[in-house]
Amino acid sequence: MTGTSSQAPGMASGLACTLTAMVGTRLVTLAGLVVLARLLAPDDFGLVAFALAYITYVSAMGDLGTGAALIYWRSRQEDAARVTFVVGVAMGLAWLCATILLAPSIAEFFGNDAGAPVLVAIAWSIPLQALGSTHEALCRKSLRFGVWLVAELGFAIAKALISVGLALGGFGVWSLVWGHLAGHLMRTALLWAVVPWRPALAMPWDLVRPMFAYGRSIVALNVLSAIVHHSDLIVVARFLGVTALGFYQMAAKVPEMTITLLVRAVSYVLFPALSRAHAAGHDAAGTYLAALQGVALVTVPAAVGLALLAEPLVLLLFGEQWAASIPVVRVLGVVACLRSLGTPSGDLLKASGRPGVLVGLASIKAAVLIPVMVLAAGGGMERLVTSMMVVTAVLTGLDVAVACVVTHTSGRSVFGSMKAGIAGGAAVAAALISVDLVLPLRSGPPPALLSLSLVAGFSAWVCAVHVVSPDVVRQALGRGRSLVSSIGLKRRPTPDAAAFVDQPPGQLNAAPGDTQ
Repeated sequence: MTGTSSQAPGMASGLACTLTAMVGTRLVTLAGLVVLARLLAPDDFGLVAFALAYITYVSAMGDLGTGAALIYWRSRQEDAARVTFVVGVAMGLAWLCATILLAPSIAEFFGNDAGAPVLVAIAWSIPLQALGSTHEALCRKSLRFGVWLVAELGFAIAKALISVGLALGGFGVWSLVWGHLAGHLMRTALLWAVVPWRPALAMPWDLVRPMFAYGRSIVALNVLSAIVHHSDLIVVARFLGVTALGFYQMAAKVPEMTITLLVRAVSYVLFPALSRAHAAGHDAAGTYLAALQGVALVTVPAAVGLALLAEPLVLLLFGEQWAASIPVVRVLGVVACLRSLGTPSGDLLKASGRPGVLVGLASIKAAVLIPVMVLAAGGGMERLVTSMMVVTAVLTGLDVAVACVVTHTSGRSVFGSMKAGIAGGAAVAAALISVDLVLPLRSGPPPALLSLSLVAGFSAWVCAVHVVSPDVVRQALGRGRSLVSSIGLKRRPTPDAAAFVDQPPGQLNAAPGDTQ
């Protein structure tokens, strides 16, 4: 397990910066959403959600996998970065033109002609994002997540401020559209400001083919992942309508800002860290089990808490007009938790050069999940999300089984890594149910009772984890202190452009905070 221990500092500080960025962006987004939910109608959110669902599929093809190839590439990193930039920008412009031409037909397919101009406007975010995608990949490759943090916070702040300001001015759905574009513009500008790498005119054509060879599997995987994880939006829009999509999208925001937050942070750090371990010949089993333990430790209790506190949480944050989202929030929280437990196995397969296996798994998921959702949509939104939950549970088991085969890890080791999270979830459930029996959440001011329930649930979680896995608590406290210091409480020199493209993969001990 030498590789695991040698990677710990880089992963720890990378995860700290990533979590800081994601928590910060989610808090800013949540603050804006709380205001927007009271200013705009569900139809407005539905129109934008319909457009963003389409953009998600386009972004999955994005740079044709060259960004992932840049992170994976071990030599000629400057040339690889040029390929990524040229391909990304060219594809961004191509998809913008295609969307402008296809927007009326896409809107007609969903029975929503009003969505065409919204889709065309939001499509401008594709080339805006492409202009900064290479800089983002360089941050991930060098594990300098503190640099990336600046751009993410800038995106969230610009998007929230513009959206809320325009909504107050009566711009309706267009406040969400212009806010989205402003966020991407700010994010790309900040990435160019904080990452000193610049594209050159010379194009290393000899690298295009080998990078595409690696990237084609990543593209297939990204498209299939988008189908698996976002086809619910398409099904809701197609069969239940734009108003239902507005309620569904708002419901999805709650687990996205809680459960999915940690998963994205872990995945963002885990893929480049595992890639380095694989390049150095280190065993990835320990890193995989540690990531699975951390994900389960937080997401299982969070899903339980979200299921039990969905009603007061939604009413407090968004108001009575969004009450129809409450049952959907409960189920989507469980779905997000199940997906989170399968995420580390995906990063493991990508990092070990097996994206083809991931493509096969994603194909199986899409082939099973989409027909089930389409059939269930006839019974309404609650039946649709319940079917998603059942199918996702089965598919997550498949993800974990494949990871066990790749890492030669036993099922007992997997369960051992998750037992603290499972015990924590059971303790949270017991605590919240007990609080509700003594002080029903409907009997008093939601903020006070919700706060009491959160304190009780958190306390029960800590106690349960301490009993089941006392080492986890001690490790968490120790890592917490190191993470705070690794974020960077003192000023450090800014790295030059070469540091972003020429850092040898063998420098596994270099934490992001050590080189900023």
